[in-house]
Amino acid sequence: MRLRAFVVIGALALVGLWAGARLRVDTDITQFLPATEDRLLAELSQALTSSDLNRTITLTVEASDGDAAAAAARALAERLVERPEIAWVRSGPDETLERAFYEVYFPRRLNFLEPLNEDSIRQRIARLKRELASPTGAFVRRIAPEDPWLAFVEHVEALQAQQGELRIREGSFVTGEEDRFGVVLLATEASPFDTTASRSLQRAIAEDFAAINDGTLTLEQAGVHRIAVRSEETIRADIQRVSIVGTLGVVLLILVLFQTPRHLVLAGLPLAGGMVVAIAVVSTIFDAIHGLTLAFGATLIGVAMDYVAHLLNHDHLARHAGDDAHGTARRIWPGLALGAATTIAGLSGLAWTSFPGIRQMAIFTSVGIATAVLITRYVLPPLMPAAPRTTGVHRRIAAVSSRVLDGLARHRRALWLLPCAGAILAAAGLPLLTWQDDIRALNPTDPELRAEDGRVRQRVARMEAARFVIATGATREEALTRNDEVFEKLEAAVDAEELSSFRSLHPLLLSEATQRRNYESIPNDAWAQTTAALEAEGFVTAPFAPFEDVLRAPFSPLTNEAFDGTPLAQLAAAHQLPFGDGHAVLSFLHGVHDIEALRARTEAIEGVRVFDQAAFMQEAYGTFRSRTLELIVAGLFAVFLLVLVRYRRLRLSLAAFLPALIAAFATLGLLGLLGIDATLLHVVALLLVLSMGVDYGVFMVETEMHEGDDGPATLVSLITACLSTAASFGVLALSANPALRAMGLTAAIGVTMSLVLAPAAWILARRTD
Repeated sequence: MRLRAFVVIGALALVGLWAGARLRVDTDITQFLPATEDRLLAELSQALTSSDLNRTITLTVEASDGDAAAAAARALAERLVERPEIAWVRSGPDETLERAFYEVYFPRRLNFLEPLNEDSIRQRIARLKRELASPTGAFVRRIAPEDPWLAFVEHVEALQAQQGELRIREGSFVTGEEDRFGVVLLATEASPFDTTASRSLQRAIAEDFAAINDGTLTLEQAGVHRIAVRSEETIRADIQRVSIVGTLGVVLLILVLFQTPRHLVLAGLPLAGGMVVAIAVVSTIFDAIHGLTLAFGATLIGVAMDYVAHLLNHDHLARHAGDDAHGTARRIWPGLALGAATTIAGLSGLAWTSFPGIRQMAIFTSVGIATAVLITRYVLPPLMPAAPRTTGVHRRIAAVSSRVLDGLARHRRALWLLPCAGAILAAAGLPLLTWQDDIRALNPTDPELRAEDGRVRQRVARMEAARFVIATGATREEALTRNDEVFEKLEAAVDAEELSSFRSLHPLLLSEATQRRNYESIPNDAWAQTTAALEAEGFVTAPFAPFEDVLRAPFSPLTNEAFDGTPLAQLAAAHQLPFGDGHAVLSFLHGVHDIEALRARTEAIEGVRVFDQAAFMQEAYGTFRSRTLELIVAGLFAVFLLVLVRYRRLRLSLAAFLPALIAAFATLGLLGLLGIDATLLHVVALLLVLSMGVDYGVFMVETEMHEGDDGPATLVSLITACLSTAASFGVLALSANPALRAMGLTAAIGVTMSLVLAPAAWILARRTD
């Protein structure tokens, strides 16, 4: 038997080495994005998280004056462009961009013209005369023979308006008062949620800035990368703290109670085995384990200790005559198995939720608990002492427990005050409980980083990061056609003061249908009208003869493929997202004053939606929080059925089940009275409370089903289990991450209440005699 135990331990060690070698921890908060019934917005939300928009970083370098800012931005960009982590970097409009504008747009300039008439043609020729006398006259003189209408100049001006607050100084982008901020735009090869790559990038930016900084420059940035890195650092620190402090708490508890290193090893085996197998299984099913899952899984210290505590305490305090550790394990096994089964049944419902991160937690915890209880039953007994020595502390706790149980048996009626108090607490607090359905509550941004991100965006783009108008279509052409209509609606919205400004793909790329309509709207006698206007302004018409050939040329549309291999591709990609089988075109909004009016104006167009990411996620979370509660109810029904199958008597089943249910509702009631907003992860932790609370009830009922006086041993076991669980979850309650803090606080309160209410299960079970 002992040899078999060592073989199992060796196998677990090999699994641990294998799982550790392939373990990859992920902190991507998108694992907690739900799939939603609104397919369009769900797919778009997922696409946005991995799009070029999220891969882009904006840097601003503040200097004493505009020339210094422009030089600093240029110097920083020259260093960053050598970094392999960066896909592209731009600190100003280079020659290739200007050449690309000309090569792409000049041959198709007439496709972007508004409908013309004789008056508008005369106005264009009058402008030509003014421009020839302006500082840009040399350039205008070169293009005028083929473009006397200045259609190309007009279109370049429209495109330059898309640069937002950026200006050009000494060939560099600058912004802000007196142009004191140089601007560097860059995009990364890897996703911002690849924190290894993002951390390397942040080091590269810091090193390159230090190399150019003479002590007068200040660097700030906007982008997801640094926020993702900070989030991972926080979660990793929490995992370390949970693991170390939780383990120390359990070690101290075991040493105080049993006072031998051997029992530390025995207590640690189910925990270690459960963690190793859970990591191996989740790593196989998923590409990576989320940091929140790993931190939550670390609390298996408390859950696994339940089973060890029952085995060790019963073996030390209530071993039957002629029995050994194997006999004790066999005697209490039905209770251990039922307790583990109820916990797993309660968690299994979460495996069907639409949140990948929540599914991970459910699978990880279920696998870990199943492994821990099997190790407790089959691996620990051969390794336990043949003649257990009960310590003085152990005996005193057992004696106090025996007196407590005797007192409770004599005052059964008074004991019902506890569940009544729990019910009153639930009734008083539940109406006050409020739900927080904002994903940002699970992973809030550092206030300093958020403020800096906002400052940089305000200087450069002045566009809201999470509000868009989306035009979708089965094809790119269909999406572009709808986007052309959106552009007109948004211009009207600005005029109506529903919106301050917006940035659109429209000036960069029109649908082929709109381009054709613009081209075909040119009057048949446009050349005659043009020559008349030229003569009226005093021009000799002969040099403009090439323009007649331009007007006679066949229609040639501008397509997205024309941008390939040019800097224009980056500009166009920022507004376009392929998702699913369709295509989306985004218009970025700034200063939304009346979003409902904006919705009414734009959503009248088929396939167009106003997307407020924060509102969308809040609505989705509210829906799925409700559905998760429904899954928990289903899980509780499964738990009760398991208990009913085991005991086959309603009173015993209710004795095991009701105290945990009251403890769970009382926990929510206390959160409501304390004014703590509940989140989805409070619900997840509450399910664990219910499952473990049912364990406590089961163990008390099982005590009455055993021959002999197992009551004190069971109560000592519950106290040990509760202390270990409260210790490990209590550490989570001190976490800097609100998601872990929510789970820790809920579980610590709920498990303590479950312990307080557990004797009610024992009394109800005794009344069946």
